[in-house]
Amino acid sequence: MAPILSICIFTYNRAHLLESALGSLVAQVKALGDEVELIVSDNCSLDNTREIVEQMSQRCPIRYHRNDENIGAVRNARQSVEKLARGEFCWLLGDDELVRKGAVGAIVRALKTHPELDFFYVNYSIDSFHRREGISVEADDFQEWTRTGNQNLEERTVNRWEQLIEEDFNGLTAIYCSVYRRLDWLRAAPGLAEGDLCSSVDQTYPHAAIFSQTMVGKPAWVSGYPWVIMCGKESWSEFIPTVILLRFHELLDRYIDAGVHPRFVEGHRRRMLGYASEPLRRLFTGEKLAGLETFSVLTFAGNHWRYREMWWALRDAATTAPLRHVAKCSLTLAALAVPGKILHRVGTALARLRGGRRRVTRTAHE
Repeated sequence: MAPILSICIFTYNRAHLLESALGSLVAQVKALGDEVELIVSDNCSLDNTREIVEQMSQRCPIRYHRNDENIGAVRNARQSVEKLARGEFCWLLGDDELVRKGAVGAIVRALKTHPELDFFYVNYSIDSFHRREGISVEADDFQEWTRTGNQNLEERTVNRWEQLIEEDFNGLTAIYCSVYRRLDWLRAAPGLAEGDLCSSVDQTYPHAAIFSQTMVGKPAWVSGYPWVIMCGKESWSEFIPTVILLRFHELLDRYIDAGVHPRFVEGHRRRMLGYASEPLRRLFTGEKLAGLETFSVLTFAGNHWRYREMWWALRDAATTAPLRHVAKCSLTLAALAVPGKILHRVGTALARLRGGRRRVTRTAHE
């Protein structure tokens, strides 16, 4: 008999993190017997990943698969669902997430209580990697939290899946917050584009791309309680500028093209544009950023000209970067940056002058 839930962890060379992730799951999975399977897809790791899995397998059955070669993060994640999993539903996790006690049981109960639903949202708390860096941690080390992916902590169902795009801090891009019917994934997955990591939406957010095709307009269950602890470290951090300037916006566009109302994505668009000043500044200074070799500032501005957050980001980036570098990207932008640079220098000079006067005044009083 096939399990109702497959928990799939994809990993590469992060045995020290995987050990904690598995440690948070094995007792929960064992308690549910044949209803849940735990899978690890190892992308040809060079560290002691196999040994960690073998140790954890003594506490709970784990289906371990090791690729003969590194096939890339996205393909490794996809094969976990498309080739290794046998469950009716799948829950795809990274090797750096922790799962609180009771999470797996709560999800299985929800799957049984709502057999008509195809999507189950698992809330998560947002913590810092610094709390676990260099040490072994357990889920109990994170009993308190200050931020959650979804601020609504009530267990409930929503009438339309896309409502969760607006509610979720990451716009449903976090892979660990989604449990879904595997057949829906299998129907949509063949349409995903191939390519290098972060070269497209499909190679950045394959899960969200699939959900945009299969979940729009459907009801969904929401856990409320943050069962997942997000306290990891992105293995793809070099592509964060690409995500901020391109891929996240392309995903929002895809949501809208699939029938999601723009109001569900508008807040995310503005927030991400607010992050754009730093990667733009780095581009203006001549830094070569992965995935942005053909990036056009003018095209970026043309796509988002309606948003003041974009103009603020351009202003801040152009003001703090050398003018000659800004000119290489756009002479028009360089011309617009001149008044901002003048005001910035005047403001800096005035601040120094005020600081000097205060020091002179204190010295006179003394």
